Amino acid sequence: MEPVEVRLSTGEKVILREVRDDDLPRLIEMYTTLGDESMRFLRPYRFTASEVREMHARVDRKKVFSIVAENKNGKIVAEGRLIRYSNSSAEFGMIVHDSYQNKKLGQSLLKAILNLATQIGVKRLIGFCSVENKVALHIYTKFGFRIEKEFKPEESILGREEGVVRLSIIL
Repeated sequence: MEPVEVRLSTGEKVILREVRDDDLPRLIEMYTTLGDESMRFLRPYRFTASEVREMHARVDRKKVFSIVAENKNGKIVAEGRLIRYSNSSAEFGMIVHDSYQNKKLGQSLLKAILNLATQIGVKRLIGFCSVENKVALHIYTKFGFRIEKEFKPEESILGREEGVVRLSIIL
């Protein structure tokens, strides 16, 4: 993926690009400083530096891909991941740091993920989202994702107390 400059709704510019090995300290900073609202939609416990190291080590650009958003100060403010399950299917996930939410960065990152998925031959892309995360659900459906299945809270997917949906799109 070639780096792409995107303009946020605030006018600020960020660069979307593939993750690099030297991004690890900035990824640790982003994940370990996520606020309560972001964590509420992700999981019930905070990220540790060692977890982020393990996540970063999994990126091999064959099965696991990562796109980051870097601001003008070199800070990573979002990450999108794509995990290939087969030649034609993959799962995605993304997180935008609290300080960059509601600025259209999530939409730009999702476009980059969809472009990457198409480039590597993915035909079906799935993702999971809390039913409480109305903003993310709106963006996903706006881009053509359809809800395939809803998991009730008692099914305890992703350790969530609220329901989770599985979304998919055919590319």
